[in-house]
Amino acid sequence: MHHHDDHPAQTAPQRRSPRRRRRIGGVVAIAIAGALLLSACGTSNQSKVLRMTNSARRATGRRGYVPSQAAMVKAQRWARHMASTGVVEHTGGGSSMDTSGLPGWCGVGENVGRGPTTSNIHSAWMRSPGHRANILGNYDHAGTGVVRKGRTVYAVEIFYRAC
Repeated sequence: MHHHDDHPAQTAPQRRSPRRRRRIGGVVAIAIAGALLLSACGTSNQSKVLRMTNSARRATGRRGYVPSQAAMVKAQRWARHMASTGVVEHTGGGSSMDTSGLPGWCGVGENVGRGPTTSNIHSAWMRSPGHRANILGNYDHAGTGVVRKGRTVYAVEIFYRAC
């Protein structure tokens, strides 16, 4: 933050009042809290995957997904797991889904994949009937996970319909 003085020729340093110091401290604390909150909401690649998914939904007259913090955390954790093992599988192992950690739901779905870019993975999901059905499905919340390892991107989408 730059402070502009009305008297630039003044050479003696001015002391800030305790009130001004508190105000600056409060602004800094708010900025730090905001940065932490934003980082907790997901990476830019997680947001990009959710934007592509919501764009596909809106193009077919559906509402976009509400981002779910619980689903974002779970999806990101699973994307890290897939990147570390090199195995693309669902959160329950193989083709099953583990729904632990998700809030009350009446329907769930999940997409997992790997490819050179998030756009490439999203396009592949949209060409696959099962993955496309999840993206366009009867869900209202979603979370995404994205991890790059070398030249490979691992991505996860978790969808659920809240009860």
